[in-house]
Amino acid sequence: MYIEEKLEELNEKFYNYITTIEESLQKKELTDDFFFIDLKEFDNEVIRVIALYHPQGELLREAIAFLKISSFLVKIKKSVKAFIKRYDFNNDKIDALYQNALSAITTLKLATKSDNLEDAYSTIISYEKIADEIYKELVIEIKQIDDIDLILKTLNIAKKLERISDSVKTITKYLLFAKEGIDI
Repeated sequence: MYIEEKLEELNEKFYNYITTIEESLQKKELTDDFFFIDLKEFDNEVIRVIALYHPQGELLREAIAFLKISSFLVKIKKSVKAFIKRYDFNNDKIDALYQNALSAITTLKLATKSDNLEDAYSTIISYEKIADEIYKELVIEIKQIDDIDLILKTLNIAKKLERISDSVKTITKYLLFAKEGIDI
């Protein structure tokens, strides 16, 4: 029974990390809690759970899913930080990518506390496809700009936001793997 409690603690920590990332992205500022997200320690906790409690079957899938998820949380955290630090101009496509990334994170956060992972996954796939389309449109649109520094900065920020949706999709896949043992 103790393993379930440890996995629930990991789930709660994951939920808090997603909430903190979402909050920073919403506010477009790096909150104090954002800097306290320690994903290396999260990895170590997952490894300790696996090593000390010898989970089997479904419980092992959940622990492995958390281990895989942490690297994608690192990517999301870095993307949020880069966006907040570098986005100091106006661009409709960047704003659309921002809203899309925020919606994807919020959907993931809500799904984490509910039993609707399957529904959330299809919604998140939609967000990921929308992000890809917006990014493609931006690449076409940006060819009209003469300022190479602005082009590079815009593409960098856009790619970071687009990757958030990709990472959220992958995290949701791992959560489904943990819950149902589906192929990933």
